[in-house]
Amino acid sequence: MSHSYFDSVSIVAHSVEDWDLPPELLPLTIANEAALLAGLDSDRMGSAAWA
Repeated sequence: MSHSYFDSVSIVAHSVEDWDLPPELLPLTIANEAALLAGLDSDRMGSAAWA
């Protein structure tokens, strides 16, 4: 099931509370996991995200 990016951010933000991460990595981790959940990662898009 594919979610929108903003729905995915909310889902990941709630689940990341249980992870043992330093606070500095939380924004990057949330953004990365939300992109994966929403299907916006480069593997599914067919090209590198920075290209």
